[in-house]
Amino acid sequence: MDFAGILTAFFASVTPMSLGVVLLGTFLGIVVGALPGLGPTIGIALLIPISYGMNTTNALLLMAGIYTGGVYGGSITAILLGIPGTTNSTATILDGFPMAQQGRSMDALGASTMASAVGGFIAALCLMFFTPLVSRIVLYFGTAEQFMLAIFGLSVIAVASRDTLLKGILGGCFGLALAMVGYDPITGLDRFTFGSIQLADGISFMVVIMGLFGISQTISLAEESRSVSKTQKLSGSTLNGARITLKNWKILLKASAMGAFFGAVPGVEGGAANMIAYTSIANGEPDKDTFGTGNIKGVIAPEAANNATVGTALIPTLAFGIPGSTVCAVVMGLLTMQGIDVGPKLFAAPPTSLYVFFWGMLFTNFALVIIALPLLRYFAKVTILPYQILVPNIIVLSVLGTYSLRYSFWDVFIAGVFGIVGYFLRRANFPMVTIVLGLVLGSLAESNLSRSLMINKGWSFLYKKPICLVLLIITCLIIILPYVKKDNRT
Repeated sequence: MDFAGILTAFFASVTPMSLGVVLLGTFLGIVVGALPGLGPTIGIALLIPISYGMNTTNALLLMAGIYTGGVYGGSITAILLGIPGTTNSTATILDGFPMAQQGRSMDALGASTMASAVGGFIAALCLMFFTPLVSRIVLYFGTAEQFMLAIFGLSVIAVASRDTLLKGILGGCFGLALAMVGYDPITGLDRFTFGSIQLADGISFMVVIMGLFGISQTISLAEESRSVSKTQKLSGSTLNGARITLKNWKILLKASAMGAFFGAVPGVEGGAANMIAYTSIANGEPDKDTFGTGNIKGVIAPEAANNATVGTALIPTLAFGIPGSTVCAVVMGLLTMQGIDVGPKLFAAPPTSLYVFFWGMLFTNFALVIIALPLLRYFAKVTILPYQILVPNIIVLSVLGTYSLRYSFWDVFIAGVFGIVGYFLRRANFPMVTIVLGLVLGSLAESNLSRSLMINKGWSFLYKKPICLVLLIITCLIIILPYVKKDNRT
């Protein structure tokens, strides 16, 4: 570990100008993250041409702020409007939006801010001090191990369904079917396209989420002729939400650890970590029946997990030069432009600018708290606006966010279809989380299964590879144990 380089980078990062850049980047990240359809990927991409005229330190610190702030920003619209600003905040809706409906939006926003800051801080420490070590562990996760990780995540459907197992399984199968629309990633054959050219590229995850959550929520608001908050008033405070988050430190650390782990595995993005952490924490809590109805723990867990992926997702990018997600690919491009050649040789003689970036990732989590907590009380007032004002604006926001993903009116049409489907699924009490799990993990499981079967010439990898065997046993236990406990109680 180059402690001299770390110390030199620290002093370069704490000048008034540098700290101001961190605050600016974090604020811009929060803005692009809160706007549906944008997020950190577009925020960093827009930074690339601007960074030409900036020095290396400021460019890297600005990027760190946009990245961290962008991932967190998605939770704001997820809580206030039931629309995830980014895919990383999908699970936050499940308890965050019900809290907003109960007039507790400020508590939820405070909890998401503190959980995101703590999760991101832990991940930034892992990125700074453990990248060389973790990068060697990640090497053991090939296609077979990634397939079993996806299956482990899908097994959570049995947990998330609780007393509606049949509906949960049907929802999971529906999500898996949606993930398989389009060209097969291995053979190139098209599936479930029904001759449509538009469906050949598949159905965007974010488009489905916009429909299932954003548009369907809007239909419900218009039908009930009310504001988001049923109480027409706000209670709690962002500081109270932050205090409750720190009080639940065990959940905070557990969810952060999950997010940090899943973030380090290439191909497993923050959306998956967000959902898996939520369902795993919910199943282990004594008040698990209250999750999905406005339990603040259901905000803490996914927000700690998704921001914990921010730092560790960069570990395979930096160590191997292999970006595990779109945003990591954009980050890698900007790092290369600033003279940081990512790859196996990077840590043999790491440049000081690399540690500047690490410090920036660390500082942005403090900036989140400094910037967000004072402003969130004003954002929360959107939940008491009359539906006549709110519904048209949510629809416009959803349509613009969906269109901006790929600049396609087809996506807007698909989001509308899923908005109607989501409305009826809600009325039938389908657990929406199972659909999202199937959709998020379906393509990951399918592509890695195909590769694993070809490489290993069969299913022998399930018992020949130690990591796969351990994950298989854990998956079986997750499915079986709830029913064993239920039988013991009866």
